[in-house]
Amino acid sequence: MEGAGGEPAAIARCGAVLATLGQVFCTGASGSGHAVKALNNYLSAVALAATAEAMLAGESFGIDPAVMLEILNHSTGRNTATEQKYPAFVLSRSFNSGFALGLMAKDLRIALGLAEALGTPASLLRQCADLWNCAQRRLGCNADNTEIVRYLEGLRGGERR
Repeated sequence: MEGAGGEPAAIARCGAVLATLGQVFCTGASGSGHAVKALNNYLSAVALAATAEAMLAGESFGIDPAVMLEILNHSTGRNTATEQKYPAFVLSRSFNSGFALGLMAKDLRIALGLAEALGTPASLLRQCADLWNCAQRRLGCNADNTEIVRYLEGLRGGERR
Protein backbone atom coordinates (compact mmCIF):
# COMPACT_ATOMS: atom_id res chain seq x y z
CA MET A 1 0.00 0.00 0.00
CA GLU A 2 1.22 3.41 -0.88
CA GLY A 3 0.00 6.91 -0.20
CA ALA A 4 0.17 9.46 -2.99
CA GLY A 5 -0.17 13.15 -2.36
CA GLY A 6 -1.03 15.72 -4.99
CA GLU A 7 -3.80 16.75 -7.31
CA PRO A 8 -6.24 13.85 -7.78
CA ALA A 9 -6.18 14.25 -11.57
CA ALA A 10 -2.38 13.97 -11.62
CA ILE A 11 -2.47 10.89 -9.40
CA ALA A 12 -5.13 9.34 -11.65
CA ARG A 13 -2.93 9.95 -14.73
CA CYS A 14 -0.12 8.04 -12.98
CA GLY A 15 -2.46 5.32 -11.75
CA ALA A 16 -1.06 2.50 -13.89
CA VAL A 17 2.51 3.22 -12.80
CA LEU A 18 1.56 3.70 -9.14
CA ALA A 19 -0.48 0.47 -9.17
CA THR A 20 2.75 -1.48 -9.67
CA LEU A 21 3.64 -0.45 -6.10
CA GLY A 22 0.43 -1.92 -4.69
CA GLN A 23 -2.83 -0.37 -3.58
CA VAL A 24 -2.59 3.41 -3.83
CA PHE A 25 -4.45 5.83 -1.60
CA CYS A 26 -4.83 9.51 -2.45
CA THR A 27 -3.73 11.21 0.76
CA GLY A 28 -4.27 14.90 -0.04
CA ALA A 29 -1.84 17.69 -0.74
CA SER A 30 1.57 17.19 -2.28
CA GLY A 31 3.90 15.67 0.32
CA SER A 32 1.13 14.00 2.30
CA GLY A 33 1.97 10.55 0.92
CA HIS A 34 5.52 10.98 2.20
CA ALA A 35 4.13 12.06 5.57
CA VAL A 36 1.87 8.98 5.77
CA LYS A 37 4.82 6.72 4.96
CA ALA A 38 6.96 8.24 7.73
CA LEU A 39 4.11 8.17 10.25
CA ASN A 40 3.24 4.57 9.37
CA ASN A 41 6.87 3.57 9.88
CA TYR A 42 6.82 5.39 13.23
CA LEU A 43 3.95 3.15 14.35
CA SER A 44 5.80 0.11 13.02
CA ALA A 45 9.01 1.12 14.82
CA VAL A 46 7.34 1.83 18.14
CA ALA A 47 5.42 -1.47 17.95
CA LEU A 48 8.61 -3.42 17.29
CA ALA A 49 10.55 -1.65 20.04
CA ALA A 50 7.71 -2.03 22.55
CA THR A 51 7.29 -5.69 21.62
CA ALA A 52 11.02 -6.25 22.08
CA GLU A 53 11.01 -4.59 25.50
CA ALA A 54 8.00 -6.65 26.61
CA MET A 55 9.50 -9.86 25.25
CA LEU A 56 12.84 -9.22 26.96
CA ALA A 57 11.06 -8.59 30.26
CA GLY A 58 9.03 -11.78 29.79
CA GLU A 59 12.14 -13.81 28.97
CA SER A 60 13.89 -12.41 32.05
CA PHE A 61 10.89 -13.55 34.09
CA GLY A 62 11.30 -17.03 32.62
CA ILE A 63 8.41 -16.99 30.14
CA ASP A 64 9.02 -18.97 26.96
CA PRO A 65 9.11 -16.43 24.08
CA ALA A 66 6.93 -18.59 21.80
CA VAL A 67 4.31 -18.93 24.53
CA MET A 68 4.39 -15.22 25.25
CA LEU A 69 3.92 -14.41 21.54
CA GLU A 70 0.98 -16.80 21.34
CA ILE A 71 -0.67 -15.06 24.28
CA LEU A 72 0.04 -11.58 22.89
CA ASN A 73 -1.37 -12.56 19.51
CA HIS A 74 -4.60 -13.67 21.17
CA SER A 75 -4.78 -10.49 23.25
CA THR A 76 -4.85 -6.73 22.92
CA GLY A 77 -1.06 -6.49 22.54
CA ARG A 78 -1.22 -8.04 19.06
CA ASN A 79 0.49 -6.02 16.33
CA THR A 80 2.57 -6.56 13.18
CA ALA A 81 5.70 -7.10 15.26
CA THR A 82 4.11 -9.85 17.36
CA GLU A 83 2.36 -11.49 14.42
CA GLN A 84 5.06 -11.26 11.76
CA LYS A 85 8.42 -9.73 12.63
CA TYR A 86 9.14 -11.46 15.93
CA PRO A 87 8.19 -15.01 14.87
CA ALA A 88 9.86 -14.84 11.45
CA PHE A 89 12.97 -12.76 12.08
CA VAL A 90 13.68 -12.47 15.81
CA LEU A 91 12.89 -15.87 17.31
CA SER A 92 14.72 -17.47 14.37
CA ARG A 93 17.59 -15.01 14.97
CA SER A 94 17.77 -14.44 11.19
CA PHE A 95 17.14 -10.68 11.46
CA ASN A 96 16.52 -10.44 7.72
CA SER A 97 13.15 -8.76 7.16
CA GLY A 98 14.57 -6.79 4.26
CA PHE A 99 14.15 -3.27 5.66
CA ALA A 100 17.24 -1.49 6.93
CA LEU A 101 17.47 -0.06 10.44
CA GLY A 102 18.96 3.10 8.95
CA LEU A 103 15.89 3.62 6.76
CA MET A 104 13.61 3.20 9.78
CA ALA A 105 15.69 5.71 11.75
CA LYS A 106 15.50 8.14 8.80
CA ASP A 107 11.72 7.79 8.59
CA LEU A 108 11.47 8.43 12.33
CA ARG A 109 13.51 11.61 11.93
CA ILE A 110 11.18 12.68 9.11
CA ALA A 111 8.10 11.94 11.21
CA LEU A 112 9.57 13.84 14.15
CA GLY A 113 10.39 16.83 11.95
CA LEU A 114 6.84 16.79 10.62
CA ALA A 115 5.31 16.66 14.11
CA GLU A 116 7.59 19.45 15.32
CA ALA A 117 6.81 21.62 12.29
CA LEU A 118 3.08 21.14 12.86
CA GLY A 119 3.30 21.62 16.62
CA THR A 120 1.68 18.27 17.40
CA PRO A 121 2.57 16.21 20.49
CA ALA A 122 5.62 14.06 19.85
CA SER A 123 7.09 12.95 23.18
CA LEU A 124 6.87 9.21 22.39
CA LEU A 125 7.95 9.82 18.79
CA ARG A 126 11.00 11.75 20.04
CA GLN A 127 11.98 8.92 22.40
CA CYS A 128 11.43 6.33 19.68
CA ALA A 129 13.55 8.32 17.20
CA ASP A 130 16.31 8.66 19.81
CA LEU A 131 16.25 4.90 20.45
CA TRP A 132 16.52 4.03 16.75
CA ASN A 133 19.23 6.68 16.18
CA CYS A 134 21.29 5.14 18.98
CA ALA A 135 20.75 1.67 17.53
CA GLN A 136 21.80 2.92 14.10
CA ARG A 137 25.01 4.38 15.52
CA ARG A 138 25.80 1.10 17.29
CA LEU A 139 24.69 -1.41 14.62
CA GLY A 140 25.11 0.59 11.42
CA CYS A 141 22.69 1.80 8.76
CA ASN A 142 22.57 -1.51 6.93
CA ALA A 143 21.55 -3.62 9.91
CA ASP A 144 18.05 -5.01 9.54
CA ASN A 145 15.36 -3.06 11.38
CA THR A 146 14.54 -6.16 13.44
CA GLU A 147 18.03 -5.90 14.92
CA ILE A 148 16.63 -3.23 17.23
CA VAL A 149 16.08 -6.33 19.39
CA ARG A 150 19.84 -7.01 19.44
CA TYR A 151 20.45 -3.41 20.41
CA LEU A 152 17.97 -3.67 23.31
CA GLU A 153 19.46 -7.01 24.36
CA GLY A 154 22.84 -5.26 24.56
CA LEU A 155 21.34 -2.62 26.84
CA ARG A 156 20.18 -5.28 29.28
CA GLY A 157 23.65 -6.80 29.36
CA GLY A 158 23.76 -9.51 26.76
CA GLU A 159 22.29 -11.02 23.66
CA ARG A 160 19.95 -14.00 23.89
CA ARG A 161 21.47 -17.15 22.45
